[in-house]
Amino acid sequence: MTQTHAPREARTGRLAATAAFLWSLTAIPIGLWQLLDPEGGPFGHENYDPSFRLPAALPDQTGPALLVAAGVLGLVAARAKPRLWPLPALFAAVFGLVLSTIAPIAFAGYLCAFLIPAVAVAAPTLLARGTAGRIAAAAATVALLVVLGVTGVVDYGAAGAFLADLGRVLASMGAYMAVQVWIVVGAGIWTALTLRLLLAGREDRPAPAWAAPERAARWGRVASWIAFAAALPYGVVRMSWLTPWVWVGGPLDSEQIDMTTRVWGLCLGFAAISGGVLCLGMTYRWGARWPAWVPRVKGRPVPPMLAIVPATAAAALFTFVSVPMVSLGIRQDALELVWAFPFYVWGPALGAATLAYAIRRGVVTAR
Repeated sequence: MTQTHAPREARTGRLAATAAFLWSLTAIPIGLWQLLDPEGGPFGHENYDPSFRLPAALPDQTGPALLVAAGVLGLVAARAKPRLWPLPALFAAVFGLVLSTIAPIAFAGYLCAFLIPAVAVAAPTLLARGTAGRIAAAAATVALLVVLGVTGVVDYGAAGAFLADLGRVLASMGAYMAVQVWIVVGAGIWTALTLRLLLAGREDRPAPAWAAPERAARWGRVASWIAFAAALPYGVVRMSWLTPWVWVGGPLDSEQIDMTTRVWGLCLGFAAISGGVLCLGMTYRWGARWPAWVPRVKGRPVPPMLAIVPATAAAALFTFVSVPMVSLGIRQDALELVWAFPFYVWGPALGAATLAYAIRRGVVTAR
């Protein structure tokens, strides 16, 4: 490893350790909250459905007490030496795979689906050239939206009512959802710390052959295509709502699906497939340089972290929710959740593709 990269990697290690320490501090009050208010605490919410539960014979206070203890232990584990990497790895596994639920991925999926219409409306104006072009594009977009509303193709009243209902549901789940996101974030932090400790333990060892940029380009391309393929099942299932061959947990008469649901399926499916396409950016040129159709920055290098940070977050999220998703499918005898949401493939594949991208862009260097 060159000296120019040493300070950056040292800063990354300190950042991971600090984040783990601060996260552990928050675990203590959250555990105390649940301990003092079992019904109103974040783990007492009616939607909380973890993959694994403590034995019923144990007192109800056991779980919150263990969370408080984990917070205290985490304050020490955050300062672990490289040889003690299994300790933060244990934190990552417990919080990422055992205590996590599908709530964060459901929230992220709906958020992405909401962004699809917003992006579709804004894209013509953003991509237009020149002031006159942008004004014309904006006017045309507004006119189209008015026509869609007047002709009844889009029922803005129904859409508004749907969003209002969804907002009320999310508001009622505020604390619960926040803690579920906190769990996944914590798992990601502990995973990052584990990786830093493992890398720190390799300082005096030769660089592995697979970490060479030319090798990373090859296995990274395979990983990118696997991640893309993993996005297709859910995208295709949701987009089937636009066809006569509707699939909702099984074949369904298309006449039972109203237009609002069809459009929602389009947004969800398009969000999934778009995520899959973005996975390919980890290996193709347009992931390293802005394409020609992107205004103002076309042809310029894509800042590596602009791709690495969200891709890493997505890979971690997909991996962590894979166990609760499969568990839920098995417990509810809904095997569609297993094959339509292959996060157990998508997450690791995207993580590998992102690592290869980071190696090729020089963000991660072989020792």
